[in-house]
Amino acid sequence: MTFLELHQFIKDDSLIDSWLKKNFDLVPQTLEMGQEIEMSHEEVIIMKNGLLLQENMEKKSNIERFFADQQIIFTTKEDLSLSALETTTYSTICTEDLFDKLEQQQLLHHFFLQVAEDFERDLEWERTLISAYPKERVEIILAKIVNRYHLDPVNNPMFPKWLKIYVLARFAKCSVTKTSMIVNELVEKGAINVKSTPWLLT
Repeated sequence: MTFLELHQFIKDDSLIDSWLKKNFDLVPQTLEMGQEIEMSHEEVIIMKNGLLLQENMEKKSNIERFFADQQIIFTTKEDLSLSALETTTYSTICTEDLFDKLEQQQLLHHFFLQVAEDFERDLEWERTLISAYPKERVEIILAKIVNRYHLDPVNNPMFPKWLKIYVLARFAKCSVTKTSMIVNELVEKGAINVKSTPWLLT
């Protein structure tokens, strides 16, 4: 088995996640919707569930990345600002301890490759957004939300409570005014209802 074949096997079977649970005492912590944390390169965050946004430290309105559910957050930066869009459960591990144990089990290369693949996926997502027109960007974000929350006009029509015009604008990298115009067009087409709280898929 080649290295890449082994890595694919490890990823498909979530072996890194299982290994983390077995080798570390993962103490769960909770970040409520709207709360923020700052992490450093000295720790790694292991998400269990929820939705975190990585914000630009200098310009909070800019969303650099987002992390959903069972993701590992690692940074080489001095500080990383994260805010919760929904209640998020996570644990932290000392980076040095994690790397030492991964190295002992010959898993460190797989860990870094997984981090790199996640980053590459995020870059591809960023390229998709940047290359699209504002209307397409808003529709792409809404489609992703519909997919994540398994929304259905009949059985599960409610968008998450955090979805507002200004949040949608941040995700779609559009102005609030432009986003509002696009959403109003969707309302006129009968695609969504924004008069209710939360919004409804129609």
